Amino acid sequence: MSNGDKLRQNLNQHLPKNTKSKQDDKNISIAMQNVIEYLNDRFKDIGNFKGFCIDFEKSLSIKAMIENIRHSNVRKQFDYTYEANAIKPDGGFLILKKIGDENYQKLLLAAEMKRQGTNDKRQKEGKDKQAQGNAIERLGKNLTGIKAMMNHEDITPFLCFGSGCDFADNSTTVPAKISTLNEFYYLNRTYIFKKDGYSDNIKF
Repeated sequence: MSNGDKLRQNLNQHLPKNTKSKQDDKNISIAMQNVIEYLNDRFKDIGNFKGFCIDFEKSLSIKAMIENIRHSNVRKQFDYTYEANAIKPDGGFLILKKIGDENYQKLLLAAEMKRQGTNDKRQKEGKDKQAQGNAIERLGKNLTGIKAMMNHEDITPFLCFGSGCDFADNSTTVPAKISTLNEFYYLNRTYIFKKDGYSDNIKF
């Protein structure tokens, strides 16, 4: 299956959503396709990345994530009970693969898009407010797994776009949750390399 086919299939991975969330899924899939096209064009002169290629995957199994850590030789103990399960961020994954070596895969990008907050709409409908942060808390599961998989690397290539009324300037509930997920580093700032990478085993 081509990357384009996988990206189109990725649009249908979730349960029925409202119109805005469906558009979010479409937009992030287009963005991921643009990244693939840019990278392929950027490195086209060296021919197939000299034996490597970029693949799009809509999910990543827990087994694959554990194996990524295990091959780094920084941990010895793992619980394989749930290895058949997988995480499925909204934008999926871009994986660097080595041609002819099915065990080689490096995470290039994991992308999420979370629309958080319906209280503006509920207020117009005369309904009570709902608790804030459900979408962000779901984000936490995926981010925790990816950070664990990448904590021995100089980068954790994870990007999340957030929108919705719960991000209003006068709101602190959702931004505080995101700040915690972000290990108390600044929000809305792109870090290429980790700021505190002094340990060979754990880098923030």
